[in-house]
Amino acid sequence: MSKQNLTRRGFLKGVTAGSTGVALLSLPPEAATTESSPVASENYPLAQSDQTETLHILTLQNLLPENLEKMRRFSPRVEYERVGSIEELNRRAADADAIFGRFTPDTLRAATKLKWIQYASAGVERILYPELVNSSIVLTNMARMYAPGIAETAMGMLLALARRIDDYVRQTDQHKWGNLDAVEIGGKTMGLVGFGGIGSTIAHHAHYGFGMRILAVDAKPLPKPPMADELHEPEWLMDMVPQCDVLVSAAPHTPITEKMFNEKVFRAMKQSAFFLNMSRGKLVDTPALVRALNEGWIAGAGVDVTHQEPLPAENPLWSANHVIITSHSSGSSPKRRGRAEGLFLENVRRYVNGLPLLNVVDKKRGY
Repeated sequence: MSKQNLTRRGFLKGVTAGSTGVALLSLPPEAATTESSPVASENYPLAQSDQTETLHILTLQNLLPENLEKMRRFSPRVEYERVGSIEELNRRAADADAIFGRFTPDTLRAATKLKWIQYASAGVERILYPELVNSSIVLTNMARMYAPGIAETAMGMLLALARRIDDYVRQTDQHKWGNLDAVEIGGKTMGLVGFGGIGSTIAHHAHYGFGMRILAVDAKPLPKPPMADELHEPEWLMDMVPQCDVLVSAAPHTPITEKMFNEKVFRAMKQSAFFLNMSRGKLVDTPALVRALNEGWIAGAGVDVTHQEPLPAENPLWSANHVIITSHSSGSSPKRRGRAEGLFLENVRRYVNGLPLLNVVDKKRGY
């Protein structure tokens, strides 16, 4: 095979797909529901578990009663202790082997035997304290657990922008009748920056639901799925942007990605293109986005996350042309809690059986 044909994504395609299959086959029946998104695990040991010692989990989270009962059936060694405040969490931290949910640097300093943290959010940039990053503690997150709701919101935003539903709502409020020019999204090109849980779920809806052509960039060496026409390293971004009718931000917030959607990117987009930010607000240079909307560099934007949250009432993004803002709520759904607790339970099961955990975060890279 020539060097031109050998890429890290191509080389890893079979290996990564195989690891994913192994992870999915090992899920217990209660975790393998149609409401859960599949989660891949790297196929190597990620946490060492002494299968004779108690797993003492400390948390502020209140599990659903049926999930608490399931967890107790995994092993008599599992102890789940819920406390009422962060101060109590810190006082009790010395006894914890694992933490589920919120914690502080003080928690980490007190938790001298802590081995594992199951964080309750997908993004981890706010809790990458030096005490955690430089430790041997395994950090797992909720990647993919909120993706179904976020993806549906993204497609709803896109349809509203393309079909001018937002403008028709304003006309309805004004009791005004009038036809507005709209475009179809079927067959158009969507470009995604970040092809993890959120990006790949949005792409699935766009491709299989609307026949959209999918382009993507991602920092991880992911295998290219059949729904994607092209999947490249982040360096391909500026080659991808001019091809897109829809550009989607679905990447994590890191020092490298901060303000990556800036004037250069927005000016490279088609004037008819739409921008959707579904991951983190700090990936976007907000003044540049406001200019892009008001000066017609792009056709519209859907924004679920902003650089300041709550977004101040006086921020010009609120009044920019053809923008829809959903106040960091796109992941909301009655099903979300069940998926999140299901992932946590599966990781508890894996931990007490000495198996690799799901959704392990690379603490140095920040995702």
